[in-house]
Amino acid sequence: MKVRTIKYIFNEGVKNVYKNRLMSLASISTITASLIIFGIFYLIIANINHNIMKLKEQPEMQVFCNPELDDMGVKLVQNALIRNSNIAEVTMVTKEEAFEKIKEMLDEDADLLEGLDSSFLPVSFIIKLKDIANSGEVVKELKKINGVDKVTYPQKTMEIISKFTNWIHVISIVLTAILLIISVFIISNTIKLTVFARRKEISIMKYIGATNWFIRWPFIVEGILIGFIGAAVSFVISGFFYNRIENRFTQELIQAGTDIITLLKFNEINLPMLVMFMFLGCTVGAFGSIISIRRYLKV
Repeated sequence: MKVRTIKYIFNEGVKNVYKNRLMSLASISTITASLIIFGIFYLIIANINHNIMKLKEQPEMQVFCNPELDDMGVKLVQNALIRNSNIAEVTMVTKEEAFEKIKEMLDEDADLLEGLDSSFLPVSFIIKLKDIANSGEVVKELKKINGVDKVTYPQKTMEIISKFTNWIHVISIVLTAILLIISVFIISNTIKLTVFARRKEISIMKYIGATNWFIRWPFIVEGILIGFIGAAVSFVISGFFYNRIENRFTQELIQAGTDIITLLKFNEINLPMLVMFMFLGCTVGAFGSIISIRRYLKV
């Protein structure tokens, strides 16, 4: 394709958007509305996944060594934990540290420990798993290590989080697919209205000898441009309102003195969201134009 032809096609596409600005505005509005709805769902799912990952990191296992184990034995237990491929983090709690924690817990009753030292307490290790779905298997492995007395962990919490994570992933995939299909259907039909309004123009071009692709390309450029504008507008609107909601929500949590739930900052997710919006808007715009114009090329 010659440079002059490419320039003509691009200019015609831009002119068509302006010349048919009422229908173009309708198409842009539809794409904007559809992508905002899609964006709301995307942001909800992203934040749910973010908080699930936080929950998965929180449950900890505690491995208690035999109180009579010497320093060499403790070191061997520590090495065995570090080598375990399912464990992400290992933190040692010495006898002295455990003793201080007990004193803190007793608070005003700490004098009950008067005359005692830390020697009766075992060395323990606090561990975090890479995937809590493997918690049952890991516990069995840990109990087999020489020198390990017992293993404690919030079994029910880990099982609930694991099941909830799996369900959220399945639901998010299904709902995303449904919303995407609905968005494509609505946008394509709006573009069909734009093409229908110019069916006589297409017929005239066919009669004077224009090829199908020569007629088709300006409409494709027009569709891509409409999709691009719709994606840009929806991204700016989504970002503006999300930032306001995130700031207000964070302030409320700070006042409540809790961080059990947190929202992602928009700058943490804006790039993948922008790419998704642009790809979706431009692809649907171009695809909708190709499908919509096809029937009017059969003269």
